[in-house]
Amino acid sequence: MKKCNNCGAMMNEDAKFCTNCGAAFTETESNQNIDTSENSNSDSNENQTSQMVQNVSNAVKSVEYDKVAKGYWKYFLMTLKNPSTSFTVTDKINGWIQFVLIAILNSLVSVSILTIMPTTESGIGLFFKLFFVQFIINVAGIGILFIFKNFVQKVSTPFNVVTSQYGGLLSINIILLLIVFISALISPIAMISIIMVGVVLVGIVNVIAFNMYLLNGKNNSKLDNFYVAVLANAVVLIIIAIITRIGMEMMIDQMLPYMFNQYMY
Repeated sequence: MKKCNNCGAMMNEDAKFCTNCGAAFTETESNQNIDTSENSNSDSNENQTSQMVQNVSNAVKSVEYDKVAKGYWKYFLMTLKNPSTSFTVTDKINGWIQFVLIAILNSLVSVSILTIMPTTESGIGLFFKLFFVQFIINVAGIGILFIFKNFVQKVSTPFNVVTSQYGGLLSINIILLLIVFISALISPIAMISIIMVGVVLVGIVNVIAFNMYLLNGKNNSKLDNFYVAVLANAVVLIIIAIITRIGMEMMIDQMLPYMFNQYMY
């Protein structure tokens, strides 16, 4: 179909003149109508091609994200069960995921505890400040290990690989920080004992992991035993400290009224 430029009526493509107003069609008008139709088809084809490319790109990204997630989950479970297996890790991304998660959890725990203080800044601003500080501390620790490994112990290990190997030794901290965060959400005051135990254990794990990475050698199963033994002893000592404190508080509560009555009367 083509349009009459004089009255706007639609005529067949082979019409020589408009049956409505009698105006004659020129060859140029006919060619313009054909060009418009071809351009419309071309634009449609380009849009379909663009949409197809976008769909393929989204599918590829989805596969990549799924692969990364599965790779990290396998890495996490492996190093959680046997920390020394992290010394065999050669990937360059799982360690960064590990340290980002640790920084996020540390920041969430800190925000949950600090917000009970009325004078403390709260909200997303505090979270990002704590996250930035925590992440910089983690990177500094990785940097120290990288320097010692490469320049002191003469073991050539890329920085990203050091990150993944050292990060694997901290997998248990993900569990501990989750427990502390949930406890802080329930009630920072009522769950203070669990929060204190978790925070202390996180610090102990950091110290153990740092030294394990410096001490790793041919037989790392001994380091696994050392890791578990130190953690077990730390848990026992912390529990004893908590029980002792509770016992002392109960004794003080019972003795104070008696002593008060004795001296007053």
